[in-house]
Amino acid sequence: MGFLTKNNEQKAELSQRQILETRFKNARSNLLLVLGFTVINVILLVTNSNSYFLFSAYVPYLLADLGMTLCGLYPQEFYGEELAGMEFLDTSFLTVMLAVAGVILAVYLLCWIFSKNNRRGWLIVALVFFAIDTVLLLLMGGIALDMIVDYVFHGWVIVSLAMGIVAAGKLKNLPEEAEYPEQMPEDGNETLLPEE
Repeated sequence: MGFLTKNNEQKAELSQRQILETRFKNARSNLLLVLGFTVINVILLVTNSNSYFLFSAYVPYLLADLGMTLCGLYPQEFYGEELAGMEFLDTSFLTVMLAVAGVILAVYLLCWIFSKNNRRGWLIVALVFFAIDTVLLLLMGGIALDMIVDYVFHGWVIVSLAMGIVAAGKLKNLPEEAEYPEQMPEDGNETLLPEE
């Protein structure tokens, strides 16, 4: 019975390892999606497109929007009558705002690149940055019904990153993978070997 018990423990450990690895990979994938959609949103904003993807960080988009607004790069109807006489800043201000947004996006990219191989410290940095992003979304956007999807998305990414961090920690505590039998009989009639 010793072989059968040991084999079941190995299967359970393998299953737990796979679950934890999947959680970590999902966290990294979500981080990459946030990065990609944020870059797309900033590009769409700068080109005056009316499209927006929800799966995006808020602060880089806000910086680009601030640069576009204060440089007068939106269509005239955007500003209305009360802002019609406003003096706009030079387009170099937009360049500075885009550079700051680029630095934030570069941090997300570095977190994704260096978090490979279960290096959870980089996911912790990404979680801190995204939590700050979420707080700023709540402070700047306020609690509004039309922003519910943004709030849910931000919450989901935070949970995903936290689960990835926890999974990476648990993976470090698991013993190294042992060699498992290549194939177990599926009929349930395992051959029991005597314990040595």
